[in-house]
Amino acid sequence: MGKEPIRIALVDDHALFRSGIAALLKEFDDLMIVFEASNGKELQFLLPEHQPIHVVLMDIKMPGLNGFDTTEWIISNYPQTAVLALSMFDESTDIIKMLKAGAGGYLLKESSLEELYTAITTIHRDGFFSNELVSDKLIKSLKSGRHIEDWYEQYNLNQKELEFLRLCATELTYKQIAETMGVAERTVENYRQSLSEKLEIKNRVGLALFAIKNKLVSLGNETL
Repeated sequence: MGKEPIRIALVDDHALFRSGIAALLKEFDDLMIVFEASNGKELQFLLPEHQPIHVVLMDIKMPGLNGFDTTEWIISNYPQTAVLALSMFDESTDIIKMLKAGAGGYLLKESSLEELYTAITTIHRDGFFSNELVSDKLIKSLKSGRHIEDWYEQYNLNQKELEFLRLCATELTYKQIAETMGVAERTVENYRQSLSEKLEIKNRVGLALFAIKNKLVSLGNETL
């Protein structure tokens, strides 16, 4: 017998998008679309009946129950199921909220079929999927499970940079982060540039993912 295929649930309120993705993924023998749902409420009804589901492809903005709340429910009730967020736009606040809800990665809907396949197989294997936002150095730090003290000493981060990292995983704008920290906006930009160089992470979403995965922030809105 061959290896068990990766069992997938597809959640999106656009029927044509769902059917298109389902048809494309049929090209891969190691993937199986088990069911489709139009929103989070429908997924909550269907998921218990179709276990196991290895990966949920999750739209972010849907009527009824959105991707944020649905992801939190999945992680609470089916922690072995990985969630890959699908988005039309590279909006940092939405992506950060999905990561904080428990999603293991995200992909733009305009991505190629090969990118989608890679994302699905990677998130099933590792529990998270990193794209151009996240460097190899970050992937290694996520896998290591080290304590905060270990990696911030290795990367020579100071307390202000740690505070900025925590705030990157919130919905505050850079201007609001500067006000919260009591510094000028230019200083916040200096923190961002310094962290980008030290961690080899290109932008805010990557910094937020680093903070979340390394438990600088909880899955809620409180810092640790």
